[in-house]
Amino acid sequence: MAAPIAALSNEEVENDDQYDDVSYTTSIASSITDYKFEHGRRYHAYKEGRYLLPNDEAEQDRMDLQYHALRLAFGDKMIFAPVSEKLGRVLDAGTGTGMQNLGRGSDAYPDAEIYGIDLSPIQSRFSAPNVKYQVDDLEQPWTFPLDHFDYVHTRILYGSLRDWPLFFAQSFKHLRPGGHLECQEIVVDARADDGTLPADSAITAWCRNQEEAMQKAGGMTLLATGEKLKAMMEEAGFVDVVAKEFKIPIGQWPADEKMRETGTLQLVAMLEGIGGLTMALWTRFLGWEREDVEDELAKVRAEWQRKDIHSYWPAYAVYGRKPLEGKTG
Repeated sequence: MAAPIAALSNEEVENDDQYDDVSYTTSIASSITDYKFEHGRRYHAYKEGRYLLPNDEAEQDRMDLQYHALRLAFGDKMIFAPVSEKLGRVLDAGTGTGMQNLGRGSDAYPDAEIYGIDLSPIQSRFSAPNVKYQVDDLEQPWTFPLDHFDYVHTRILYGSLRDWPLFFAQSFKHLRPGGHLECQEIVVDARADDGTLPADSAITAWCRNQEEAMQKAGGMTLLATGEKLKAMMEEAGFVDVVAKEFKIPIGQWPADEKMRETGTLQLVAMLEGIGGLTMALWTRFLGWEREDVEDELAKVRAEWQRKDIHSYWPAYAVYGRKPLEGKTG
């Protein structure tokens, strides 16, 4: 279990005033960029409705903040799996903006061929020469050859994938024997080890509503632990599966400077991005009116800005290896 995060003392809190104040492998057809708009936010067009969060610039900013917070919590590590320094073919599944996922890692792995897959064509066109982006649906049959990749990577796909066992099965088929799969995920279940997050808080209610909406939207979950992912990987045939646990603070309450920086980034991501995370889910699947959602989110933001609430997200890096005798076909 990840160790508790030490909080600032009351005196330190009182004296602190911070924050208070590429290349594409498919041509981008009009059907892919004919975006849909709802409540003033932009949503993907390709396989409309498969992904329930916006893809506009505000959401891209939130995603990049979130990725950076996660990377800091991981000790600035991009990969935990014991991969070679000279990676071959890499699949970045659900690459998002590409800025903080493995698309950005092209400098660290200049010899790798990195393929970024996403439903939205929101990645930079000025990518490294060894990075290619492709608009596609990970829950459809993959078009790559079998036994093809050295490494498959995901980051924050909870709420995106409806069928994790299918994803693990396809990853297994398309990894070469000895290749690795790694999933880096955040559990959307805010916690506080010191009891400072009441069970009746607006934050706790928000997390509960998010999970209910995801379930109603198609049986997706935001709550699978690292042990759950580990069990599903092993069921798919992966061996030497490891689940590492981390904590991502939300806010400026940690005493440790690096954790405090992590918490600040996560706080900004939530304060500025929670509307995009919530509005479509609650209005489409929970029957809420827009005005009621906005009123509730004001309460959630107010709680997260309180430094006497020491909340964090549980996070996991789970990786496993395809056996050397596991050639497909």
